[in-house]
Parts: sequence; structure tokens; C-alpha cells
Amino acid sequence: MPGVHTFYDGSQMFEPLSRVVGVETDKINLVMCLVAAVPLSYSYNVHMKAGKVSKEVRVIFPTIVGLSFCFFCFGWAIKHILWNVIINYAVIRLAPQQYVHKLVFLVATGYLTFIHFYRWKILKEYYLDITGPMMIMVQKVTMLAFQLHDGRCKKQEELMEHQKREALTEAPPLLMYLSYCFHFQAVLTGPMCLYVDFVHFIDGTHIPADKKGQIPSPISTGVRKLAIAAGLVFSISIFSGSLYVERLAEDRDLSKPLLQWLAIWWVCIFFSRVQYYFAWVMSDAICNLSGFGFSGYDENGKATWNMMTSVDMQKVEMAQSLKETLDNWNIPTVAWLRRAAFDRAPRRYRTLATYALSAWWHGLFPGYYIAFGTTALFTFAARTFRRCFRYRFLGSSSSKFVYNAITFMATKIALAYAAYSFVTMHAYPAMFIYSRIYFLPHIIAVLMIFTIPMFFRPEKKKIDEKNELKKEL
Repeated sequence: MPGVHTFYDGSQMFEPLSRVVGVETDKINLVMCLVAAVPLSYSYNVHMKAGKVSKEVRVIFPTIVGLSFCFFCFGWAIKHILWNVIINYAVIRLAPQQYVHKLVFLVATGYLTFIHFYRWKILKEYYLDITGPMMIMVQKVTMLAFQLHDGRCKKQEELMEHQKREALTEAPPLLMYLSYCFHFQAVLTGPMCLYVDFVHFIDGTHIPADKKGQIPSPISTGVRKLAIAAGLVFSISIFSGSLYVERLAEDRDLSKPLLQWLAIWWVCIFFSRVQYYFAWVMSDAICNLSGFGFSGYDENGKATWNMMTSVDMQKVEMAQSLKETLDNWNIPTVAWLRRAAFDRAPRRYRTLATYALSAWWHGLFPGYYIAFGTTALFTFAARTFRRCFRYRFLGSSSSKFVYNAITFMATKIALAYAAYSFVTMHAYPAMFIYSRIYFLPHIIAVLMIFTIPMFFRPEKKKIDEKNELKKEL
């Protein structure tokens, strides 16, 4: 039975450093593991290339290091992630082929929900605990089960293009499965990768030669991403101590003029994103330094290394819609939600099913459900606004600029508003903060959905089903 030890059982080696720098030990442990992964990744790429060492070495080394990182950060709480992974492997091996995807989904998310319940019951504020890696693991094992079902039980003509590439006809060997789940490059912060891509990486067949017959090196890309991560962690060390989101409900900020208070709100939410940026960019760099993450050649024949990229910071910050924001935020999770929920749910319920699964996957804190419910509402409102107004602004570059400026500002406001309950997790102070501005964004969104089409007729446009699938989420 989980208890307090589930969330507070990591190494205390850096506790003295934690007291000096004023950063929680759980966060220091994570950063230290990410830093340690840098030379290990480089060494793995240089000294354990496919062909230099046996396939077994390439499989076992990432597994051992990944499990060691988990134990260092979470102690014996890793038993929960191990149980989830092992039980689901048994289901993959023993379950009827036509039901394997449903059973694995129920078992994996059920165990995660069980741990989320105790996290909700025990934790009063956010900590880095075993639920983080478990959430990534749920993505991996459920995707693996869906791909097995697609490969074994569906005809080729029934599959989408990406499903044809990802479909599997055989369950993975145990060691390969464990390496896929626990490889150190992404076990702590993600991202999820597809099993077929991981196998190609282990086999050394993931990078085709360029036009000159040479295999591109990821080192310069990895170093560039490390430099970005260093800049992010430097800004976190300077500002995060004073720019925490809960301060908005404190008397010192509540007494400030409304516009100043709203500006503080926006800045605090921005710096909460920066912490995610650091972890994801660091993990991306680690994957690249180990030789993982090749995503093809661009139009100029230059190698790109974005397969393990979790976030496109520029596109998130410059997005002109919530859809564009979410498409570039936690990119592998968006892909998982599309494959697990959006592509498989009844058409009229796709968006709601996707947001519901996302909220459930994150946990049981009410703030998550407020956030995703709000985001779903804003998504419907933005879709209505776009259909009713966008075509009216396409007549000239100046009018299009006005439309883009309006949607850009609206997106920044909507993102800061919806994200507040997510980062605070609890109904308080989220509902208190929302009530202070009279839930105006919620009210405006509802009015947009129901009243705008009455006065501004939507554009009539035929969209085929395949294109609509690509655009809706």
C-alpha cells in the first residue's frame, strides 16, 4: 500500500546543498541525474555504437542506468513503476490479441490512478515523485499494446499511414521491452518514443546516410540544446524563487492595482513554463548526444534531430491559437493522446475524449480538471471565432495582421488563465483567483460559442474528413 514513502523516498545526499541554495532536494536530484546523463550519453554514442559492441550491451546499459536514476530520485517507490511495467508485459504476452490494447490500457491507467489517488490524498503541494515516470510509462506500454493490436488484428487497408509504420506483429523480448521502458535518456522526464523507433536506434538502422554517403553526427545539435538548457536553468535560479504562482493569492499582491496584479499573473505562469522547458530541452539534448532522435533530412539535405523533442518554445510563445500552443507543448503526449483517444473515439466526442484522458492521465487534483475543462471550452470558442471571423480578414495584409494580433493576445490571456489551476493543482487558490475577475474569460467563451454565429455567419467550406482529422486537435 502506498504511503508517504512513495513520494519522499529518494536520496538525501544533496540535502545540505538543498538548504544552501534554497531548492528542494527532489529537484536537485533530478537535475543531478540529468547532468550525469550527459557524459553517459556521449560515451554510449561513441563507445557503444551498433557494431562496436553487442546488441545485448546496447540494450542492457541504458536499462541499468535508467533504473539507477529512478532509484536515486525515488528510492523504493520504483516498485510501483516496476509492477506496472511487469504486469502489463504479462498482459501483452497472455491476453487475447483482439483485447490486448483494451486490457493494457485499463491495467496501466488503473495502476496509475491508484497511485494518483494516494498522491492526491497525501501531497499538499507539488513534488517530483514516482508518478512522473509512471505517466511516461503508461504512454509507452499502451502505445505498444495499440500497435500490437493494429499489427495482429487489423487489415492494412484499415490502418492510417502512421499506424502502418508503427504496427507490430510480435511482442518484444523482455530485455528489449525493459530497455524501451527504462532507457536512461528519457526515463525521468520523457519523452515517450515509439517502440519501432527505439528498436531501429538499438539496431543502428535509424540514420540513413546523407547524399555524400556519410552518417551525420548529433553532437553539435546536442551541445546547442545543452546551451539552451543552461540558459533556462540560470533564469530559473534567479527568478523562480519570487515568481511562484501562489503569490497571486497573497495579501501583498492582492493589494496591488488590478493591471499590475494581472501582469504578475502572466509573468508567474510564464516562468512555470520555463521549468518544463528546461527539463524537456535537457532530455532532448541527452537523447541526441546518445545518437537518438534523428528525424530525417530537411529540404537542404541537413540532418534534423527532433524525434525526441518535447517542446518547440518559439512556437508555444508565438502561437496564435490554443491549438497551436498545445500542438507544440509536450509534443509526444499530444501524439499519444491523438493515437489513444482522438483517432479511436466517436467523431463527435473526439475533442472531449482527448481532454478527459489528458486530465485523468495527469492525476486527480481538481485543478487539472478545471484547467482541461477550461481549455476545452476555450478551444470550442476559438474554433467558433475562427469560422465566423477569419475569412473576413483575409482581404489584405493589414487586416490579416489585425486578426493575427487579436488572436495572439487572446491566446496569451487564455493560456495564462487556464494554466493557473493546472500549476496550483488545487481548487484553492484557483477558484478564488478566478472569482476575483468574475470568471470573465469563462463567460466570454460561452457567449462566443452561442451568440457569435447568430450575428456573424460562419464561412461555408467543405473540408474532407481526413483533413479535418488533422486540424481539429
